[in-house]
Amino acid sequence: MADRGSSSSLRGIAARPGPRLYLAGLFALSAAACFLPLADHLGFEFAELIALWAGLFGAAPGLAAAHLEVQSARAHAGRALLTSWAFSLLALALPVALLLLNGLRRPACDIQGGLLLYLLLPVPSALLASALGTLCGFLTAKRAGVLVGLVFLASLWVTLAPLLHGPQVFAFHHLGGLYPGPIYDESIAASRALWIFRGTTLLYALGCAGLTLVLNRTPRGYSALPGSRPLGVLLVLCCGGGAVALSLNAETLHWKASVALLDADLGGRLETQHLVLHFPREKPEREQRLIAQDAEADVRGVLAFLGAPEPVARIEVYLYRSAEEKRRLIGAADTSFTKPWLRQIHTNDSAAPHPILRHELAHALAADFAKGRWGVPGRLRGLLPDMAFIEGLAVAADWPPGELTVHEETRALRELHRAPDLEQLFRPGLFYAESGARAYTAAGSFIRFLWETRGAVALREAYASAEGLAKLGDLHALAEEHGRFLDALKLSPRAVALAAQWFSAPAIVRKRCAHEVAELTSEAQRSTDRVRAAQLWSRCAELEPDDPGLLASLARAQTAAGDLPGARATEARALAHPKLSQPLQAQLLTDEGDLAFRAGDTQTAGARYSEAAKLAQPEPAQRALEAKLHALGDPRSWPALRKLFAENDNAPEVWLLLAELNLAEPRDGLAPYLLAKQLQNRGAWAECARYAQEALGRSLPGPLFVQEALRMRGIASWHLGDLATAHAAFTALGENAPPGRTLEARRWLERLR
Repeated sequence: MADRGSSSSLRGIAARPGPRLYLAGLFALSAAACFLPLADHLGFEFAELIALWAGLFGAAPGLAAAHLEVQSARAHAGRALLTSWAFSLLALALPVALLLLNGLRRPACDIQGGLLLYLLLPVPSALLASALGTLCGFLTAKRAGVLVGLVFLASLWVTLAPLLHGPQVFAFHHLGGLYPGPIYDESIAASRALWIFRGTTLLYALGCAGLTLVLNRTPRGYSALPGSRPLGVLLVLCCGGGAVALSLNAETLHWKASVALLDADLGGRLETQHLVLHFPREKPEREQRLIAQDAEADVRGVLAFLGAPEPVARIEVYLYRSAEEKRRLIGAADTSFTKPWLRQIHTNDSAAPHPILRHELAHALAADFAKGRWGVPGRLRGLLPDMAFIEGLAVAADWPPGELTVHEETRALRELHRAPDLEQLFRPGLFYAESGARAYTAAGSFIRFLWETRGAVALREAYASAEGLAKLGDLHALAEEHGRFLDALKLSPRAVALAAQWFSAPAIVRKRCAHEVAELTSEAQRSTDRVRAAQLWSRCAELEPDDPGLLASLARAQTAAGDLPGARATEARALAHPKLSQPLQAQLLTDEGDLAFRAGDTQTAGARYSEAAKLAQPEPAQRALEAKLHALGDPRSWPALRKLFAENDNAPEVWLLLAELNLAEPRDGLAPYLLAKQLQNRGAWAECARYAQEALGRSLPGPLFVQEALRMRGIASWHLGDLATAHAAFTALGENAPPGRTLEARRWLERLR
C-alpha cells in the first residue's frame, strides 16, 4: 500500500478533467432546468434530464478511478468501483440541492414523488455508467471512452428499434432512463415495469462490477485483493446473468411490445376491406359488426376529403379495454396515436361510433402519399415532423360535429384573443408550446380552409412536398386570408362564452405542477373515501390556483364529505375567481341549487337554478338545468327527480319511481326521456328506442329535449339495425339546425348509407 496516494480516491477522481467536466455539466444542466418549463422542479422531466446526462457522461468517474488504480503499484478494482460509485452518488446530490433551492423562487410540487423518480431514473443510470467506465478503463486505457460510447449507442439501438418497428410508444433504456410516451399524457407515475427495469439496471451495474473484479488487468498483469475474483464470478453469474434473463423477458415485463403480445392480450380480430381491427375478445359480435361498419364509413369519409385512391395496404387498428391496459402494453394511456409508417392506430375501445377513429385514420391514410420513411411532412423527409400540418390535416379530415364547428370555435378563440399565432404554430417545435385544444383547433380550421379554397389535390400535393405548406403560398398571407374568413363568421355571445371554458386550460409547458395535478385528479376521481377525495382536490387547487375548475371540484367533494361550511367558502372563492367562465359559474350556482333542493328548500333551489339559466353552458348542462326547473314546478315528480338530479342517484329504486311517474303523467315526456337516457347509458337499445319514441310523442320541456330524444332514437335504432327509423330520426335532427348539429346529422346519414 506504499503507493496508496496515487490510487483512486474521491479527491483524486475530482482532480481529473473528465469528472470535473461531468460535474460542471450537471451544474449547468440543473441551473438551466430551473428556468425550463416542466423541468424547473423535482419531477419526471428534471429526473430524466439528469438520467440522460448521467447515462451519456457518467462513465467519467469510473474511467478516472480505473486510470488512477492502473497507475498505482497494486491496482484494486474493488476500490476503483466503490470510489467511483461514491463520487457518482455525491455528484447527483448537486442537482437536487439546486432544484430544492429553486423551490424558494417557484412553488414546490410533490417533493416526495419527485425524489422517488430521481432515485429511479438518474441514480441507476449513474451507477451503471460508472461501473461501465471502470470496466472499460481496466480493459483498455487508450480507447476506454470510445468503448463506453459504443456500448451506449448499441444499447440505444436495442431500445429504439422496437419503438420504430413495433407498436410501443414508450422506451426503457438502462443508461438513458425512460421515455413514457406522448406529452399529452400528463399523469406519470412509477409503474411496476419501471421498478423492475431499474432493478435490472442495478443488476447490470453489479454484473459490470463483477467483470471488473474478474479481469482486474493492469499494465503489470493481473492483481487482486484476496477473494475478489470469486466475488466477481458470483456477481457476473448471479447479477449479470439475472439481468440478461430479465431482459430476455422484456415483453412479459412490459419494457417492450410486439404485435403478437397485443394480439394475445386483446384476443379479438376482424378484417374489413381496408382495415384489420384488433379488439377485446369479449366484445359482443354485434358491437364488432357496428365498429367495423363505422370504421369503414370513416375510411370512405377520409378518402373523400383527401381525394385519394384506395389505400395501398390495410390499416391495423388496435382497440384497448382501458387506458390503464393501453399504458401497460404500449404507453400513452389517454392519448390515441398513429404510427403512419407502420399504418398502425392505437386507441381505447369505445361503443360505436368511435369518437377518435376518423382522426387517426386520416394520419394513416395520408401516409400513402407523404414522402419519406415516416409517412409525414416535415424537414429531413419527415424525421423532424411538421406537427401543425400533420394534426391540422387530421382535424380537417375528421371535422368533428358538436355544438360549434371547428371554424366557429377558432372564431371564438379570436374573439377571446386566445387564438394561436399560425405563423408561430407552424414553426418547428412550437406546436406543443400551445395548449393542445387550441393548437389542434386552430390548425384544423386553417387546413380545412385551405382545403375549401385550394382543393384536395393542392393540399395533398403540399402534404407530399418537401416545401410543405409553402407550396400553397406565403404562410403569412395564407394566415391573414384565413383570419379574414373567420372574422366574417357570425358568432353568438353564447358561443364565445362556451369557448372561454372549453379552451381555458393552458399548455402543459405552462402548468406549474402538471404531472402531480393530473395524478392527484385521477386519484380523487377514483377514491371512494370522500374525505380523502376532498383532501386531494384541495391539494390540486393549491398547486394550480389559476384554475377555478379545481375549486368547483373541491366544493363538490367537500359537499359530498359533509363539510358544508368548507364547501360554501370554496364556492365563494371560485365565484370570485378572475378566470371564472360563465359555464363554470352556472355549474357552481346549479350545485348550490341541488343542495337546497336536496334539503327541501325549493325556493332557494329555484332562485339558484334561475340564475344559472341566464348563463351560457353546454347543451347537456342546459338540458339538465331545464329539467330541474321543470321538476320544481311538479311536486309529484320530486320522489324520483330529486333523487336523480339533486342527489345523483340512479339506483334501481329511482328507475321504479321514474316508471311510476311515467304512468302517472301520460302527457309529460320528461319521465320517458329520462328512462331512455338511463337505458342508453347501459346499452339497452331496444328499451331506449321505445322510451325515446314515447317521449317524442309527449310534451317535453324544450327544443333541446326534442333534439336529444331524436338523437337517442336514431342511435338506438342504428344499433338495432333499424336503419329506416334511424334515417328518419337523424333527418329530423338536421332540419333547420345550426351548423354544428347539421354536420352531426349529415355524418350520421352518411354512416347509415
